Amino acid sequence: MKILSKLFLKTSILSCSIALALGMTTNVMAATNSKVKATTPSPKTLTTAELTTIKNISKEIGVSEKDLQQAALKATKQDVIIKTMERPWEAKPWYKYWPIFIIPKRVNEGVDFWHNNKNTMLKAEQTYGVPPQIITAIIGVETFYGKNMGTFKVLDALYTLGFYYPKRSAYFSKEFGNFVKLAKQEKWNYDDIKGSYAGAMGMGQFMPYSYLTWAVDFNNNGHTNLFKEKDDAIGSVANYFKKHNWQHNGPVVHKLNLTPKQESNTAQFINDSLELNHTVAELRKAGFNIPGKYKDTEPCSIIKLQEEVGFSYYVIFNNFYTISRYNKSPLYSLTVYLLSEEIQKHM
Repeated sequence: MKILSKLFLKTSILSCSIALALGMTTNVMAATNSKVKATTPSPKTLTTAELTTIKNISKEIGVSEKDLQQAALKATKQDVIIKTMERPWEAKPWYKYWPIFIIPKRVNEGVDFWHNNKNTMLKAEQTYGVPPQIITAIIGVETFYGKNMGTFKVLDALYTLGFYYPKRSAYFSKEFGNFVKLAKQEKWNYDDIKGSYAGAMGMGQFMPYSYLTWAVDFNNNGHTNLFKEKDDAIGSVANYFKKHNWQHNGPVVHKLNLTPKQESNTAQFINDSLELNHTVAELRKAGFNIPGKYKDTEPCSIIKLQEEVGFSYYVIFNNFYTISRYNKSPLYSLTVYLLSEEIQKHM
């Protein structure tokens, strides 16, 4: 059998060689006889609208038009990014949203992440006043502790949304400019930097402006890397929260148990922007039962979330609002908080 196999192999190789030689000869003859010349695709050029946007970005954030143009020429519009923007996770009702994130695997790996980085977590809390469970939960929700940091080229994502997504082009075009600035600063190759469909990067999913403004070199090694260095990711999340007015040991959220009459009285205290336009004293005066540990002067508001049957209501405080500066959805902020509580419970 082995001899036959070798013979078959030699015969096959010989046949392939003959076929290849004949093919090459045919191709050469065809190329010689043909008068058709090969053409190369036309290089990409920028539209008048793109050049105008680039001019405006350059003036606003101080990046050269040349650098912005070169980046835009290297970028590719990705229609899938626009489609994804139209169906974000936060569009789901609350009862379908939170089970995506608060699962045993994410809790258990959150415990491990905190434990494996406990010294850095302690340093972050001492430096910025943000507790480890909140930092851990943010990184857990955003990237499953660094395992899912995104597969889109950040350049393509921000170019697509900044130049071809009118709903939010003003925001994303500036982030495109900030990314060019950041890439120049960090000496990045554009093609190497991957992130979310919205252009967020690293373990904590920082947008370029956030990376430039609040990312920190927390291990003091001379550079800031939110992709590979957990110390920097942890310190940067904590710094972001501190700069957005996180209050150490301050209240976050309290679930309300309401009668039908009280439920009908919540509308005046609900604010979709999550601004804290009321006080605990006002809620108490309106008949809501708020535990005594919350001061009358504490700023607050109420959020209403859709359950499978009916709605649930929560009083939100300053630290909830701070979480929402990371992502403005109340679903996101409450999920981060509840995940943080589960992680702390299992430490």
